[in-house]
Amino acid sequence: MSTRIKIRSIYSTALTKLVLDAGYTVVEPSARIRERFSMEPVDESFEILVQDRQDLQGIELLGPPEKVCQFLTFIQERLLDATLVESDAAESNDALVTALVEFPGESKRVLDELRLSVMPTVSAHHRLRIIDSKALENAEIYLKNHPDKKLDIERQLFAGTILHPLEKQGTVKLEHMRPSGKAMRPREGILVAMDDSRIAFKRAFYHGRYDGLDLPIQQGDYCITEVQEGLWYIKHSYFSKGGKLIGEYYNVNTPVELYPFGARYLDLEIDVVRRAGEPPQVIDREKLALLARRGNIGRSLEAKTIEVAEDLMRRVKGTER
Repeated sequence: MSTRIKIRSIYSTALTKLVLDAGYTVVEPSARIRERFSMEPVDESFEILVQDRQDLQGIELLGPPEKVCQFLTFIQERLLDATLVESDAAESNDALVTALVEFPGESKRVLDELRLSVMPTVSAHHRLRIIDSKALENAEIYLKNHPDKKLDIERQLFAGTILHPLEKQGTVKLEHMRPSGKAMRPREGILVAMDDSRIAFKRAFYHGRYDGLDLPIQQGDYCITEVQEGLWYIKHSYFSKGGKLIGEYYNVNTPVELYPFGARYLDLEIDVVRRAGEPPQVIDREKLALLARRGNIGRSLEAKTIEVAEDLMRRVKGTER
């Protein structure tokens, strides 16, 4: 007998497609879901409840520990960067657990494709659902009547909801999320360059040490951070007051998602660093391995992260003079 799942989420259509194809039973489907999937009402009780996290950046699972664990594994096998950020006993019932799951950039991309297989869907649908639900709804109504204009609709929507507000703001903030679900202190700076998929911003430093490089920060040092939509890393280049390169820090993370405030991604712990004039090195491999052992991330994401880091090492070495 298949596990019975109730879904109430901005990801409902995509998740319903995902679980139905895998043989799960969707119970208490909403009227909209019944229409989209030509389903009859199923009024059985659920074993797992799937609902939105408060920030809409993922889902909350509620159910018996074994069922939730099995379903989390299922999700991580199909959504590469889906990450368990928190789990605990349910407040209302000690026999149940809650698990908070993050859907970073790659997960949202696959969920967009799943939704597209059911109905007209623009690129970055689920991210735009978080940013500007009304603009998204209007665009997809127009798309339904003008499918030949899909690329133009997507470009205009992305520019209007993300790029133009970011350019007008003139400052950039990175939501640098940890696998614990906690955000690190925001990295903020002044926008210095921008195109349709890339931004660069500048930050000034005054004291402390450079993480990973183990070098002191001098008065007047600054950093240029380059962020590109969809990349599995972010590049930080550190310079002295006079413009001399001090070193580079490549943060390996889930695919970057641009937002009107800047960008969001989930840190994958492992990094590639290089002091000026020295060969690059990979750091914090053990932290990545710990994430996989704890079940925060799937083994496929662990392998992908190592692949990204090793590819970065080769490319950075290739730029040495």
